[in-house]
Amino acid sequence: MSKVDSQIALVITDKETNAQIRNLGVGLLELRADLFKKLDSPYVIDQIKKRKLLKIPILLTLRNQKSEGAIEAFSDEKKWQIISSALPLVDMIDIELSSPLLMKTLTTARKLRKKVIVSSHHLQSMPRDLESIFKKSLSTRADIVKIAAKANSFDDVMDMLAFTHRHRKHALITMSLGPLGAISRLVLLAAGSRYTYTFLHKPTASGQVGIKALKAHLKVYYPA
Repeated sequence: MSKVDSQIALVITDKETNAQIRNLGVGLLELRADLFKKLDSPYVIDQIKKRKLLKIPILLTLRNQKSEGAIEAFSDEKKWQIISSALPLVDMIDIELSSPLLMKTLTTARKLRKKVIVSSHHLQSMPRDLESIFKKSLSTRADIVKIAAKANSFDDVMDMLAFTHRHRKHALITMSLGPLGAISRLVLLAAGSRYTYTFLHKPTASGQVGIKALKAHLKVYYPA
């Protein structure tokens, strides 16, 4: 697998089959468990065990706040029940900077030696305080900081590009959301973003580029 292919995170739910995923050549599977047809611990664990057969690192994500990209809101209690039971089985966990479960998740993940992505999502516009958001995220001592923000102009994309390049020595994932942000899925890797997120059948965020198109572009602009 090429270096750039190892930086592709394929976002999946419970709808894709292992056969569809097996030979795509990606470095990470993000399981959006909040989009599963059943939201309970036994079902999520069964799905994780199924995906572990692919031998691709697994990132567990469970959005329950609409402000952070959830389709449907549900309680933190339910979210924690799933996280606490599933965390031993995965390689990484994504937890929102705004989540009341942040510190509990970080503490548990460290005990289990699992990596943590602390994420923040700005679905309406590019925040003007990116630096303070970044510093607050770093203060959690998570393994990776992820910041996603809606691009309402190409200037917003350029701001995210400059921000990413400025902090490229840190473990950082960035993306610009929305139609204007689609190009960020290609260029932010060059600036220092650790992963670019894609999908197989249906996007889970505005501006995502499907895996076939993304890989075709990456092959051109990131020759091995």
